[in-house]
Amino acid sequence: MIPSFFLCIVYMIILIGFPKSGTSSFHKLFLDLGYKSYHWTKHGEYIGTMIKNNKINNKPLLCDFLDTDVITEMNVSVDKNNAYWPQVTDYEKLYNENPSSIFILNKRDPEKILSSFKRWGRIYQNVLENLPELLPDNRDETFIDFVTRHYTNIETFFSQQPNSKFITFDIENDNLEKLEKYIDLKGIKDFPHENKNLN
Repeated sequence: MIPSFFLCIVYMIILIGFPKSGTSSFHKLFLDLGYKSYHWTKHGEYIGTMIKNNKINNKPLLCDFLDTDVITEMNVSVDKNNAYWPQVTDYEKLYNENPSSIFILNKRDPEKILSSFKRWGRIYQNVLENLPELLPDNRDETFIDFVTRHYTNIETFFSQQPNSKFITFDIENDNLEKLEKYIDLKGIKDFPHENKNLN
């Protein structure tokens, strides 16, 4: 009998950066490429909550995504019952359970992420209120350190995984062709620009 763990290994593309760092643009790119991509929700359920429930129930984190090609945003922080950023707290488990997947660290200047957070609905307040273990206060320096540490943690971890398929992609400075190391872009040359703040 095959252990249930092995029935839940996925082979997909997983973004492990922050919201307001090109996640919607990546989602549009992968939809244009014909991938089955999910962004923040899947069939009306928060992806982060789905993953958290798998963690609580000792299941592989991505067990509900066997039919999925791409997850572009997996974090959730809308209320106390839906608050979990697996790309921050469980990136090692995500990789160890799915070592053949492609992991993309979508990066952006931390100060620009902070500015977007403050201007995009309640995202900043929701993190402060519902995930104090990630963001214990509302000082700008705390947020910038949070983002910077995440980048360092991810890059250090994947540098120690010689067989990993890992790409760091700075949405403001890198060319789309950088993704071609692992992804067939089918002639697409330009990175989409979705969900821009108005100011």
